[in-house]
Amino acid sequence: MKTCVKDKFSLVETKKGGLSLRVTGEDGLSKTLHSLYDPEAEASSIVDAFDFDGKGILVILGLGLGYHVAEFSRKYPEAEILVIEAFHEIWEIAKEYGPVFGGNVKFITGLSYSDAIRKITDCQMKNGIKSLSVLALPAVVSTFPAYYQPIFDSLKRTMSIRLWDKLKYPKFNKDLLSIILIDSGYFLVKEVEKALKLLGHKVVKISDRKGADSGDIIAKYIETILEIKPDFILTINHLGFDEEGVLASFFRSIEMPVASWYVDSPNLIVKAFNRNVSPYVSLFLWDRTYIEDMKVTGFEAVNYLPLATDENIFKPMKRQGQEVRGKGQGYECDVGFVGNSMAEPVNGWMLKVHKEYHPYIERLAEELACGNAPLNPAEPPAVELDEKSRMDFDAAVLWRATLLYRLSCIKQLEKFGLHIHGDSGWNNLLNNRDVKLLPPLNYYKELPYFYNTCKINFNATHLQMKEAVNQRVFDVPACGAFLLTDHQKSLEDLFEVNREIIVYKEKGEIPEIVKYYLDNPDKREDVARKGMERVLKEHTYKHRLGKLIDLMREKYN
Repeated sequence: MKTCVKDKFSLVETKKGGLSLRVTGEDGLSKTLHSLYDPEAEASSIVDAFDFDGKGILVILGLGLGYHVAEFSRKYPEAEILVIEAFHEIWEIAKEYGPVFGGNVKFITGLSYSDAIRKITDCQMKNGIKSLSVLALPAVVSTFPAYYQPIFDSLKRTMSIRLWDKLKYPKFNKDLLSIILIDSGYFLVKEVEKALKLLGHKVVKISDRKGADSGDIIAKYIETILEIKPDFILTINHLGFDEEGVLASFFRSIEMPVASWYVDSPNLIVKAFNRNVSPYVSLFLWDRTYIEDMKVTGFEAVNYLPLATDENIFKPMKRQGQEVRGKGQGYECDVGFVGNSMAEPVNGWMLKVHKEYHPYIERLAEELACGNAPLNPAEPPAVELDEKSRMDFDAAVLWRATLLYRLSCIKQLEKFGLHIHGDSGWNNLLNNRDVKLLPPLNYYKELPYFYNTCKINFNATHLQMKEAVNQRVFDVPACGAFLLTDHQKSLEDLFEVNREIIVYKEKGEIPEIVKYYLDNPDKREDVARKGMERVLKEHTYKHRLGKLIDLMREKYN
């Protein structure tokens, strides 16, 4: 009996009463993919003759009607079996006329051979870089060699060099290290790379390509790891890692340490994506108050590492009064603030939260801006929102509260001729107020000059920092300039407060402190000098990266 079920594909009855599949090959000839006598016995022979211990992933090239696939699934019920079939039509025929397949079988059908290879790589890396075993059904490969042979050759090359063994090697056994730095475009990446190189370490950057296929990303890491044998991977804010944890799982499988330095709230980044939790990932947080949250999330190594400064960028300038490039506007002022109004970020976060929760956000933000409310109250949003939505809600509260807090502080400075360099959002917030609004400053080229020429640099910390201090607390003193900042608990560990840095604890104190230091330039300059000495002694990026490396070496050596 011969029954045509699809163009080029037909079923043929075998001597034992079963079915075989006849196809038209690449050469135009008709070929049968299974025994015409007893295809089930043939499948048993194929499985018995194949050297497979049931571990890792078994890749089967060629489905036919699937007798061999069903036999492998029956014999190795715990194995992960991946079947590659060039023709989606054959898979449809096998589902209708072939044997029943076990739940441990996955199919990749109808893709180009290059896409099929990428899919195999994705599956291999998804839960760690698993070993591969490859079975090519001879009748299928000989019938469609242009499709199956490149896949077979590619997989055999990977297997022959035992890739997963070459990716494992001793780490931290030399004084000078090799480090892969994930380049996310975040401003801190430049400073980190520079500091590591100044410490004598080798740094290779890999770009965080958003939207890139995970197989391509991991292939790039494999290539770089084999080339430079890094001691660890370093990223900022977990940037470059996927929510599904594919990259974290890959690094764990090859025992590659990862350091993630958080300079924003980890609760708003990684808390809902617990697949990135791994004993090979160490967190470094710029705010101590998040340490316990990250340990509860599952991270074993969580360390405190505050921000710092690049003393080669932020330093005393000889050319005082440098003009803002192209603006014809001088930097000099009595009191200045450089910062975002938060108007645009607030709008962005509010759009992520359903409008019915906006009144909660506004009320909580107002209370938080006054220092009266915890971030996680027992309110309806706390019990009604899922983890990801809750993160968006919390972020909206934090950013809105920071906007209100900064605005209330800025209003205390109106009578001092305040200059604000920031975004256009300030225009609406400070409409008709006696404040000079100026364009943003380039962080590297213009900001150091502004800090140098401003008599009192003002700071109001983002409220996501419960105890930590921001970049300005290190950059301004590094310039030998004066900073007035709000009191944060971590300041007590970083500076001698009110000797090396001046703080206000209540907004109402701001005008009096500002007037005092404007009227007493000698005392202002004395504080600035002492603050600079402290920063250069303890708070540069070289200090921070040296500490990070010491902790990584201690844990993973």
